[in-house]
Amino acid sequence: MTRKASAIVLITGTLLGVTGCPQYHDSSVPNEIARLSDPASGADYLLYVPSTYDKGEQWPLIILCHGTRPWDTARRQIRDWVQLSEEHGFIVAAPYLRGTSAVPMPAIAKQMKKQREDERRILGVVRHVRAGHNISSDRIFLTGWSAGSFAVLHTGLANPTVFRAIAVQQGNFKAAYFADVKDRIDSHQPVGVIHGSMDLLTGRDAKVCIDWLEKNNVNLHRLRVFGGHRSHPVPVLTFFENVVEREPWLHIRTLGVEDGDDMTARFKIRSSFKPEQYEWDFGDGEDSPAAEPIHRYEHPGEYVVTLTVVAPGGKRMSRSTLFRVPHFEAITPKRSSWNDG
Repeated sequence: MTRKASAIVLITGTLLGVTGCPQYHDSSVPNEIARLSDPASGADYLLYVPSTYDKGEQWPLIILCHGTRPWDTARRQIRDWVQLSEEHGFIVAAPYLRGTSAVPMPAIAKQMKKQREDERRILGVVRHVRAGHNISSDRIFLTGWSAGSFAVLHTGLANPTVFRAIAVQQGNFKAAYFADVKDRIDSHQPVGVIHGSMDLLTGRDAKVCIDWLEKNNVNLHRLRVFGGHRSHPVPVLTFFENVVEREPWLHIRTLGVEDGDDMTARFKIRSSFKPEQYEWDFGDGEDSPAAEPIHRYEHPGEYVVTLTVVAPGGKRMSRSTLFRVPHFEAITPKRSSWNDG
């Protein structure tokens, strides 16, 4: 082979390695960890699918947010989780993010812009993984360590219909970074905050974060652990498993109708259980017992739509959301509520 031909082969191989889907192996698990790219958002991410994956069943998905590089990376995050993924049966993905650095603490406007970009990346990764795998829509979770908390709190709190629960692991925090998501908080979404007994780096931030979440009516779970500043995948996984077991998931959805009447909508739900009974209150004096009712409003305005369901076992639960008509824009899920009857 000539030097020219050798150079062509070398360059071609390099290009294939960059543009393809390179993989690497972790000795603790049987499958490869793949590096993929979401074409819609342009986000690269790492993905691990357990060897027991069966496309005939729905699988949980956990998204990992890395902290400040070079001390933390997407690769380090996923290596902390692949063995648990293999043992407990869930898919795990770690996107490469831009707004997860706390050295130094970024300016507010710059950081909020990066968090919105990371939100686009994370949601793009969720869509991309779901397109290629059978993912359970009511078992998608988000977590991150250290400065990864910026992405977890911004994206997680802003998208409670996507993420069943979120968890911050000894995270950095600054309230000003989250001014644009306060009105999107769903008071039912479980939020776990892990703080260490000897965490000298972010221990104070954890306390400030907990205070802020409590003031904003978040469904807060404080998870105290022993030791210094490090990631905690096992307590987070246990938290997510407890959420699935103990806290039902229910969200109201609206869809347009075929004739395009923007004063009429079809109401549906996304839930972790099948209700035995439905009671819809459309906020204009009208109601319906249908599972997926179609309702037309006579006048534009803002309406609180409330759904009361009877879950298996006879437990009654209510869910309320404020909508603006026409177009049925959900103004904020903060008005949602759960009532045991």
